[in-house]
Amino acid sequence: MTTFTKSPINIAVGIALVTCAISAQAAGSIKELAVTKVQDQQTGQYHTGKYHVEKVATHKITTALVDTPKTVTVISGALLEDQGVTTMAEALRNVSGVSTFGAGEGGGGNITTNDKLTIRGFSANESIYIDGIRDLSSYSRDLFNYEQIEITKGANSSIAGKGTSGGAVNLVTKRADMEMGFSKAKVSFDQAQTKRVSIDSNLVFNQDTALRVNAVVSDGGDIHDNGVENYKTQGLAFSLLHNISDKTAISGDVLILKQNNNPMLGLPWVTKDVAADTSYTEGAIDKSLWDIYYGVPSRDFEKTNMTLLTLKVEHELSDSSRLVSSTRYVTSDRQSTLSRPSFLYTRDAETRKKTYFEPVRLDYLQNTDEENELLVTQLDFVTQLSLAGMQHDIVVGGEIYQESYSYYRFTDNTVLSSATVDLFNPNLNVTYTGAITRLDKPAKVEGTGIAIYGLDTIQLSDHWLMTAGLRFEDFGAKGSSYQRTGERDAHGSSIYASEDGLDVSDNFVSYNMSLAYKPNYYTNYYLGYANSQSPSLSTLKASRYDSSNKLDPEEATTLELGAKWQLMGDRLLVNAALFVTEKTVKDRNDDRVYFLAGKQRVEGFELSINGEINDDLSIIASYTHQKSEVLQDFSQDSVGNGLTSTPEHTANVWINYAASDKLSLGAGANYTSGDIYWRKNTAFFDTGSTVLINAMASYQVNDALGLQLNINNLTDKDYITDYSAKGHFLPGAPRNIKLGLTYQF
Repeated sequence: MTTFTKSPINIAVGIALVTCAISAQAAGSIKELAVTKVQDQQTGQYHTGKYHVEKVATHKITTALVDTPKTVTVISGALLEDQGVTTMAEALRNVSGVSTFGAGEGGGGNITTNDKLTIRGFSANESIYIDGIRDLSSYSRDLFNYEQIEITKGANSSIAGKGTSGGAVNLVTKRADMEMGFSKAKVSFDQAQTKRVSIDSNLVFNQDTALRVNAVVSDGGDIHDNGVENYKTQGLAFSLLHNISDKTAISGDVLILKQNNNPMLGLPWVTKDVAADTSYTEGAIDKSLWDIYYGVPSRDFEKTNMTLLTLKVEHELSDSSRLVSSTRYVTSDRQSTLSRPSFLYTRDAETRKKTYFEPVRLDYLQNTDEENELLVTQLDFVTQLSLAGMQHDIVVGGEIYQESYSYYRFTDNTVLSSATVDLFNPNLNVTYTGAITRLDKPAKVEGTGIAIYGLDTIQLSDHWLMTAGLRFEDFGAKGSSYQRTGERDAHGSSIYASEDGLDVSDNFVSYNMSLAYKPNYYTNYYLGYANSQSPSLSTLKASRYDSSNKLDPEEATTLELGAKWQLMGDRLLVNAALFVTEKTVKDRNDDRVYFLAGKQRVEGFELSINGEINDDLSIIASYTHQKSEVLQDFSQDSVGNGLTSTPEHTANVWINYAASDKLSLGAGANYTSGDIYWRKNTAFFDTGSTVLINAMASYQVNDALGLQLNINNLTDKDYITDYSAKGHFLPGAPRNIKLGLTYQF
């Protein structure tokens, strides 16, 4: 295991690795590797239309999307603007087979306010990237500084690193552009009283220097009209690009994000046991009560802060070779105290049986106080060469990183003026005395790693294409975790203490391989196989660890058979794929000893369309059928069960029609057959099938001024977006009308 400490020396080493990409300056111009379309200089995108993007932004995938042997969906900036979406969760509704149904993250039934993501049945919460570097922070991602979103499905660790069992999401930053200066401001207001102002300005100072500035201020979001919910976001981002010479370009990015929210974690859920002891009917509380906030407004809060710094250098070695180096430092923290409304109960001291009552308790809390930090450097050599009569596109690189996670637990010494409220007529003026104090010593884990990798795309002949990748990663983690003391606080919650002793290390070998047959330029038939590996017990957020119980990494494999067609003058990409993903998972026996005895599988079929049908009609649509199953588990009763957040059928469609040079109309729908929450070998909850319809209309008044109207959930459908076994649920947003104004100057 490779270790290093976070010190000025290490930061200097990271900067040195970046600057080593700069060599002697020479005459000539920067040249990209041979491509078939015009490439955007800064983002690596290949633009052929409004929604269709020919290639993902990362240089690690050298092929166009039609030649990439896996299912990849790109949500373009134009689509984000047409739909008026501002968060990653909203944007991902355009991709079938992706679920944001949290269902008690972590298996314990805890609804959270941060992004929750499942791709092809497996959690992707820690497989979210910004410009190809993992984003460790837990928060709701605002899109003000991102110009497109790339979703890659299937095991992908050879490219992305440890994890990525079902897939990964990459957010592409808005970077400075030498081609054209522009400035635009957007203002919007919706029925949830959300007031949002954003600015995007690209300033070209000369032929060698450009600066891009993005900023956002947003306030509101009382989507359920309970008079308490509110979400405040402030963001500022800079991207500076400078050509040091004709062969070397350097860019620096800064992102600062602050969120100060009063979110609603959920509403009371009537479980089977609650229904048996009370007069309530099992299930969600009556819809007439969905606009009530069950909590203590003066106490509940959530705050998030993040700062992200990136330094990137690209240097041309020759017409066919270049060095790319990126160094990033990220720090983030999140604190919250949120009500988890549930029904009051008492527990028999001997039998431990619960007896429920009709009042809703307010003293059941979700407290969060965590900090994340990441320092990472990547250095890649990208080249084209001919060897043994075959053309090779090669990426060889390395990565070194240090990441840390700190988490505090709390002692709740608050006393409420009323510990419960009536379900039908709750008192929103409950006050409290005392304080919620965190333990002096946090659980803190520091992980360090180093990786080397090689990726090769080989043109075997005019019609055959092969890809191969191999990545070796050495990872270790040291620190402490919280353990139960056996004591409870005044509210009956377990008291924890931080204990040192977590010290683990793992080596991960990840690979991918594929073979593609291209009968012509527009068609690709492929068969691909890839794996992913991730720590079984040495995750940065481990809450319990037995150092004597060393396990091999968890591993997932994906087999995908697919076909791609590029139609309508290269502007419309059609993708069909059959896939099977299997993953080994850890389990625990009655003695609380962990072992790798579980195995899960998700198999299915996907079909997607993305791009332009003609000059006036743009479309993105997809359908996914997936079947999930527990193949092996410690408890034989669970074999044959499905996986949480893996609906059998999901589909989406969005069509935009340019009715004239000034008027644009759009409409679409999202369908799911139902997200199921599995726990203790039981399908606790099924959301049921849901269809949401959305629409938009935009009008360009003149060259500078544009107006846009968006309507989400046009039919005002009632539905549920999250469920917790702790006794609460989260309803989806009702119909919301938003009016926006864009002014270019």
